[in-house]
Amino acid sequence: MAKGPQPRRGPATQGSALRALLRCNLPPGAQRVVVSAVLVLLVLVNVVLIFLLAFR
Repeated sequence: MAKGPQPRRGPATQGSALRALLRCNLPPGAQRVVVSAVLVLLVLVNVVLIFLLAFR
């Protein structure tokens, strides 16, 4: 017999956390600021990692 869908147990995955973050009702200007800040943070982390790898 086929079982019905069961509720998920265990920790939430990162994808569901991202979906929950994207579902929040921020105004478009605030969403743009948040996305820009996250992208700038990712670029800075990548630059630091590149320099650490280049000059070790």
